[in-house]
Amino acid sequence: MFKSIKNRFIFFTVLLVIFSVGFPTYFLLGQFRKNFQERSRTMLKTTLNVVQNALHIEMLSGKEKQLKTLIKRLSTNKNIDHIRIVDSSGIILYATQQKNIGKHILEADPNHGINYGQKTLSLLKSREVYFSFEPILNEPRCQTCHNPKKKIIAFLDIDTNLTTAETYFYTGFKHTLFLAITMIFILILGFYYLFKRAIEKPLQKLDGALVEVEQDNFNAFLPSSRMEELKPIEEHFNKMVSHLNTSRKRIDDLHFEQLQRADKLVTLGELAAEMAHEINNPLGICMSRIDYLRLEAEDTPALNPYASDLEVILNQFDKISGITNNVLKYSKKYPKNYSRINLIQLVENSMSILKPRLIKRNIEFEQIYRCELDCKNAWLLGDSQQIEQVIINLVQNAIDSIESEGKITLEVVCLTDGKIELKITDNGKGMDEETRQQIFLPFFTTKPGDKGTGLGLYIVKKICENHGGRISCRSIPKKGTSFSIVFQGSHA
Repeated sequence: MFKSIKNRFIFFTVLLVIFSVGFPTYFLLGQFRKNFQERSRTMLKTTLNVVQNALHIEMLSGKEKQLKTLIKRLSTNKNIDHIRIVDSSGIILYATQQKNIGKHILEADPNHGINYGQKTLSLLKSREVYFSFEPILNEPRCQTCHNPKKKIIAFLDIDTNLTTAETYFYTGFKHTLFLAITMIFILILGFYYLFKRAIEKPLQKLDGALVEVEQDNFNAFLPSSRMEELKPIEEHFNKMVSHLNTSRKRIDDLHFEQLQRADKLVTLGELAAEMAHEINNPLGICMSRIDYLRLEAEDTPALNPYASDLEVILNQFDKISGITNNVLKYSKKYPKNYSRINLIQLVENSMSILKPRLIKRNIEFEQIYRCELDCKNAWLLGDSQQIEQVIINLVQNAIDSIESEGKITLEVVCLTDGKIELKITDNGKGMDEETRQQIFLPFFTTKPGDKGTGLGLYIVKKICENHGGRISCRSIPKKGTSFSIVFQGSHA
């Protein structure tokens, strides 16, 4: 129930209104009522004393027969409802209403909760009158006519109407109580309306706008509010949506540029493959001719001095052929096909492609294999084309990180738990911790825009994860970088 702001607001508002309006009003009216009742009781007691004194005077003067006339005369007072004199058994002896004479007091007026032993003074709410029922004591002055042994001669029952002021008070009491309840209800409704308009409605607008943003609608701006407290929230929300919209456009533009660049790279790869294929045809002819001349030089004295030159030319053409063959091999699109592959053999094949670039940059390269049984344990289950792509990307990054002469070490280690570790280390410029934590994010690159796409290491990490491998990186600025990939080995 109290998990929502709305329910809490309603609950505490009701409590606040009741404590601030209801209780003070109830206490004040109760105090007024108590004071008014005390005043009414005092007035009634005064009336009773007057009546009793008049009765005593009449009875002591021997005018008992005129008692009826006295009672009738006293009842003409508009504030007196009726007067009764009741004997000790409860039978009415005298009364302003003649029909009640001779009846039992409870028969004549069942609402009287009388007590014959003591004086009773109370308010009859059903009739809006005060009634008093008290004994007429057998005083010494009365014992000349009455038995001295009797303590009580009779009982005097007087009912007095409420005065005009008392009637107004009790009517006003009800009206004030009703007005207080109405005020409490109006205040609760007012606070509820204020909550709906000032809090709940703006929150619903904000929630609706957030839902639209979640659904990729970055034009969901909040209109300006007239409430000063809400303006900062609306301004921050609109700025956030504007920044998101701008960022999305930048991402879309960058994605489009990357797609264009990827498309260009694909086209360039296809052209390179086609050129390599076209080069191989005349290259094959040249190699066969030179090989023929080399053989002829062995039997022809005139060509004998050129035999060594022909051997050099043939070796160079053989290197060109190896390069074009590697380009063709790397450019082919192989279907994803997991099989047992030898990691060391993949390293050898990959480095044959990158060797010309290493020589051109004057970078020293070292390969270290630490496996038992002549590297026969360096087997893993995977896609050879993808693993080769991982090796080439990491070595190319190592080459780019070396500004001048440097060294790259590629190490394959067969671990004792059946796993194989591939480690590529360079002594290049390295990177700080902040950069290292972002290198596997897509489109993150430290290279100039025309050289890096920011996808290389992201693809490398995905390939490693798809092969059940774990890649990690350690780097120290101006010292170098080391990438380590641990694969699960595969045994025959």
